[in-house]
Amino acid sequence: MDLRQYERAIAGTTRDDWTIITCWGFGSGPSYLERSSVWTTGKGEFSNLEIQSHGLRASLKNDLAIWIAWGFPANPEFKEPWANQFPDSSASSAFIDFFFGSALVYRDVYVSVDGGRCKLPLPDLEFDPKTHEVRRYTVSHTRHGFFRLLDTFERLSDFDRYFAAAGFIITDAPWMG
Repeated sequence: MDLRQYERAIAGTTRDDWTIITCWGFGSGPSYLERSSVWTTGKGEFSNLEIQSHGLRASLKNDLAIWIAWGFPANPEFKEPWANQFPDSSASSAFIDFFFGSALVYRDVYVSVDGGRCKLPLPDLEFDPKTHEVRRYTVSHTRHGFFRLLDTFERLSDFDRYFAAAGFIITDAPWMG
């Protein structure tokens, strides 16, 4: 399987096509996808242990070799005009990892906007060649569909409203492959 085949396998899936596993909160277990950091003092003495991990995992029911994990923090204070314009201006970004079997085959970034009320894909930027200003923010059609689905995995989604308010444009550009 290559990335184009992987993308086709997840494109158009629905929430019912995935088994979602919560990896945080009471009664749940770890995602087993952690990063540990040991902090020491200037004298080399132990100071703190920090563990970050994906908070959620999902596997595709009709092909269990295809699975994803998301929630690993990327930028806790994401700053872009499109992301900080909502009633709650706080935004953060996190990773979503795509796996085939035990192999990490693709990594993407999403931005939680409006205080975590919606997950939007980090858009591609198109620049004006003369002014070097951002002309528009774009997201491929397949990527838009997948992130729209991802936003439903944790809550009732208002993805379309947030996507439109961010000013993103859907394109036919390739996503993974």
